[in-house]
Amino acid sequence: MGYKKDILSNRNGDIFIFILILVFFILTVSAIIIEYMRIESLYQQVEYSLQRGVGESVEYALLDEYRRDGYARMDSELAREKLYEYLYESIGLDSELNKYAGDQWVYHLEIEGIDATDDPPQLTLRGKLKTRSVFNFLAGEIRLPFSVSSVNIRIEEGGSP
Repeated sequence: MGYKKDILSNRNGDIFIFILILVFFILTVSAIIIEYMRIESLYQQVEYSLQRGVGESVEYALLDEYRRDGYARMDSELAREKLYEYLYESIGLDSELNKYAGDQWVYHLEIEGIDATDDPPQLTLRGKLKTRSVFNFLAGEIRLPFSVSSVNIRIEEGGSP
């Protein structure tokens, strides 16, 4: 206890330097946490939008003539077309899959693959979300992988035996 009292009563200015270092450390950690939360929020927002787009594409591409007979089938090409239509119109991406807020670039989608099957109706979108950190001098571009899938399975009334 005596040591702490000596530090606080020291008149050489050591405590001022200690406080400056402590404030710098606290501000740096706070900024890193805020940036992490911003990027996490952006990732969740984009993943949610992609999940909606994939689900809507599968639902739109289901073939009604098979549905009548109790089968679930879809037109894979139509599902792909509807997914791209959703990316451009609903999410607001440009032709190169870039998202802008006003004139400022926000993120870019790098689509690695779109896997579609007719029976069972399934659409899987794989790729990476590319964005920039506020700390460009430290992190530069950040790539976050995503895989979004939607499956439409026919469930018979009463369940399986």
